[in-house]
Amino acid sequence: MSSWPRPAGTIGDIRLVRTNLGAARLDPRDCPTKRGSDARPMLVPDPNPPEHGERLQDFTLKVFMDALDLIEHEGNDLEWVIGELQRTKGTFGLYRRREAHPLLLSWSAEAVRRYLAARVADQSARQAAHLPLSVPVRDMWVLGQDPGPVDERGVDTYEMTAWGRRYAALDGSTRELWLLSFGAAKEDRPKAEKAAAAYVAARGRPAGGGWRKRHIPVPFHELPQFRTALPEKVRVIEFGCGDGKHNELLDWNRYEARQHFTAEGWPALRQAIDGTGTHPGSSCVDCKALSGCSALPRTPELLRITSPERKRPRRSLSVTDLRAYRDCPAKYHATRQLKLRSAKPESPEVRRGRVVDDILNQRHGITPYQACQVLPGPVDPASWGAGVLHLSGKEALDGAAMLEQHAFYCPLDGLAAEEEVRVQYQAVCYDPELDLILIATPDLLHTRRGGWIWRETKTASRYLYEGESLLSRYPQLALGVVMLAAGVLGGDVTRSRVELELLHTDDVTFEELDPSRPGTVDEARDVIAQLAQPWVEDQDYSANPGRYCSSCEALEWCHPGIEHLATKKEGPR
Repeated sequence: MSSWPRPAGTIGDIRLVRTNLGAARLDPRDCPTKRGSDARPMLVPDPNPPEHGERLQDFTLKVFMDALDLIEHEGNDLEWVIGELQRTKGTFGLYRRREAHPLLLSWSAEAVRRYLAARVADQSARQAAHLPLSVPVRDMWVLGQDPGPVDERGVDTYEMTAWGRRYAALDGSTRELWLLSFGAAKEDRPKAEKAAAAYVAARGRPAGGGWRKRHIPVPFHELPQFRTALPEKVRVIEFGCGDGKHNELLDWNRYEARQHFTAEGWPALRQAIDGTGTHPGSSCVDCKALSGCSALPRTPELLRITSPERKRPRRSLSVTDLRAYRDCPAKYHATRQLKLRSAKPESPEVRRGRVVDDILNQRHGITPYQACQVLPGPVDPASWGAGVLHLSGKEALDGAAMLEQHAFYCPLDGLAAEEEVRVQYQAVCYDPELDLILIATPDLLHTRRGGWIWRETKTASRYLYEGESLLSRYPQLALGVVMLAAGVLGGDVTRSRVELELLHTDDVTFEELDPSRPGTVDEARDVIAQLAQPWVEDQDYSANPGRYCSSCEALEWCHPGIEHLATKKEGPR
């Protein structure tokens, strides 16, 4: 009898446990049951859903990794590979590869060049320091065991993997694992993740296979000695595909790798393996146990849109997705699906809004909760910030004034002690007909006399226009209305409200919406449907150059957008 309860809605063998670096991160937003299920690759959904594929490649690093394989393992010339990348639209003629969007092709080509330059710089620095150099290895490093007795979890085999680019010194003394980020290189990673990465690099053996089954070790006699030797030293390097920078996260001997794994890595992985309990959120999209999950509210026909003719894989949808798609389908695909964003600085208004938002989240998250009126403002209103973001001058003064304005409308003022407060909480529901996970993250949720209050707080540089539709202007309010009306959060709908708080430097615009009023709900559904219907059908995500190009986070990879701005700058001829 296993101590890990098999989730409802799943079948299959649970005797194999496999963890990766993602399991070591223990993101608090993830669902424990989802983590535990992911760690058991032979566990499958019941019933097993039909396979539906997207037309475009949506694994951001697939083109990048395939290109590097052709260069590092096949010995092809960089320029030839970049040419093939463009000619084949990222498939390289390989089996079961989907074509990539033009933006992903541009991004991948740049990232490949940056990566190879970083490798040259790193190896040159090591050569100058008389340290061992490394060469690429194809092998997947797997740390595992042959099947043994079944333990209290019902497991007879444990495996660990670490995805990235792998290298080894020709004398077998050193192994390197390069970890990849889409944007800027991370300065650091969680201790547990680094420990797991180092331990796999230090102890992993070359292996193949592994798709919903145990890995198969590669016989040592088929490989040169440097690829099978366990190293004395391991390095883990962070590379930022967006900025081309690389940071050495660790350089440990094999004993240090074991110590860190024992102290930091295994406790985190064990927590992931033993995870139980549910936490609906974005991880529901590819959860094996979704069909049997009672924690995820079902809301059929919530959106009132027509299903696409061609079936799609399960997807998530938020108002942020819909706004990005409304601006430009290519922008949505690049920034929301592929998570590609330029490293260019944010506008002062966006930066100010983020800092004010962070401060309010910190204040509202204090337990026991307190009204913002009793909390002090910035010590120096002309210079303050939150986290790594700092405001100064007029930016800071305007932000401090907005915090002061909020204090008069803080929803925690006078709230009874027994009420519940949730800051940046993910409200989630599932439309089974559309196979969509709908996600909203209001700034603040709290109960009040049996109802739920959904508060959206925004910093504003202008006032609402008279006669402007509030729900059309802020579609996140529309999604809040339909979710509350559908009972996603529970509570008494007649006592629930969606609130908008627009912070100005000298005033506050405050509006309320009643989710129990049929007219309000109908308008909210129409707003969401108008945004979602074209999105649900689209599989090409063509660029739509226009007014949003200049502020688009994906502009540097978008040739139509660049050409549009160049033409606009030149003016009519």
